[in-house]
Amino acid sequence: MVRIAQKRQRKLITSALPYANGDLHIGGIRSTYLPADVYARYCRLKGCDVVFACATDEHGTPIEMNAAKEKMEPEKFVEKYHERQEKDFQALGVSFDVFHHTHSDESRELSELFYERAEKRGCTFLKEVELTFCSSCKRFLPDRYVKGACPHCKAEDQYGDGCEKCGKVYSPKDLLKPECAICGKQPTSRKVEHVFFKLSAFRKELEDFLQAQSLQKDVVHYVQNWLKDLKEWDITRDGPYFGIPIPGRKNQFFYVWFDAPIGYVAATKKWCSENNENLEDWWNEKSEIIHFIGKDIVYHHYLFWPAMLHAAGYALPKAIPTRGYLNVEGQKMSKSRGTFVLLKEVLGEVAPDVLRYYMTSITPADTTDGNFAWKDFQAKTNNELIGAYGNLVFRVLSFIERKAGGVVPRPGKYSDQDKAFEKKLEGIWNVGEKLDAIRVKEAQEELFAHASEANKYFNDRAPWKLKNQEELDTVLYLSAKAVYSLALALYPFLPFSSVEVFRQLGVPAPGKWADLSGFKPGLKVSAKPLFPRMEDELVEKQVRKLSN
Repeated sequence: MVRIAQKRQRKLITSALPYANGDLHIGGIRSTYLPADVYARYCRLKGCDVVFACATDEHGTPIEMNAAKEKMEPEKFVEKYHERQEKDFQALGVSFDVFHHTHSDESRELSELFYERAEKRGCTFLKEVELTFCSSCKRFLPDRYVKGACPHCKAEDQYGDGCEKCGKVYSPKDLLKPECAICGKQPTSRKVEHVFFKLSAFRKELEDFLQAQSLQKDVVHYVQNWLKDLKEWDITRDGPYFGIPIPGRKNQFFYVWFDAPIGYVAATKKWCSENNENLEDWWNEKSEIIHFIGKDIVYHHYLFWPAMLHAAGYALPKAIPTRGYLNVEGQKMSKSRGTFVLLKEVLGEVAPDVLRYYMTSITPADTTDGNFAWKDFQAKTNNELIGAYGNLVFRVLSFIERKAGGVVPRPGKYSDQDKAFEKKLEGIWNVGEKLDAIRVKEAQEELFAHASEANKYFNDRAPWKLKNQEELDTVLYLSAKAVYSLALALYPFLPFSSVEVFRQLGVPAPGKWADLSGFKPGLKVSAKPLFPRMEDELVEKQVRKLSN
């Protein structure tokens, strides 16, 4: 009988593109990059074919303005922050298969393709719009190039797209006492023809898309309110503009929110070209496409992007896990308030797995906002990460090192208590149901409950009191098996410390979910604490820093 090999499930996982306008902050880590990485690592362990794709979002007015402030060409500016962000992601252990650029040949080619297909389907149209124009600078002024007083709260020195003080959104023409942010002179207005995308033409397709059972229900309920009044989308920006030129349109460029999501496909194309793969094999209905995002870009990913994919003939995502904002010490993250916390600042104080554990612990599978607080961070690190897991690993392995010659013993006779504990160990792998549903926080909590059970077993059996050698060997064997199982199950969450546990057990890191074949009697162990305690001095220093 000839056995036909089954094709492995394909998972195309993306996370929202970080804007190449500065260093990474911890808010995006919580909402987007860490949940995506945990899921991608889990899928690889399960044996799926995974491409975890991302890129820096490199176009738009803020890039142009900040590059000018740093006296750099935009191309050099975005390259600088791409490199810095890539290093930060690597330091946290975010395991992208490809981390590309939107200012790339792949993005340009695919943006032109999406536009051409939308145009052929009649999904675009031309419309005359009235825009702010500076006669002195001889250029149209994007939102950020116009400043004035807020038309709502009258706050001075506000940009043309919204007020930072009262939070209201408006257009440049609504500003009071407007002035050009470049030369300071009062702008006028001019009419110009723009390309629009017919979002309303996809109402039925979007209604059907939002019925998908795998989409996040709290977000779908919110988004459905917008279906009644879909706005046609202006996908044009007038030059000078750092972006991708619109074919056939003189001095006009794609709006950044047109080419940015295409960056998902472009990054996949880059990976395919380097791995002898076909892009069409990944962006089709047979591949599970999953976008991880924050709730600030819901409209773009639940409505505009699916419509673009429909128009271009590409497969739609199966799921779009969406998480909320992150406050810091109970306040909105803000540079002016001193509550804007960079990833590299935290990683300069704590190990990456310590931050990964805490961030996952405060990120439920919905759009609820979270709060990063150093005292809470300390409590969860010392009481949970170390108390439930780190201490278990060190207690078990150091006991074997001291009392069993540093070798995992062969088990002897099992008591009823031993049998019951080994049965509970088998239940660790049920956590896969939560990970399949991308309920990452709940999955981590379940695994730490197993760690607490293992601690209880070790305490109750009290190997330091056992006189019978066979009984002692069984307890140490099962305790070491629990350490091995937990390290494997926690690998998606805590990759650095899991690898360290395997090193202490003298085995290579396994490559398969629930594969315990590498664990056996005779392993030579060497114990070392996994995590240092988080001390009061560090916490007090960080709290003072944020309050100053």
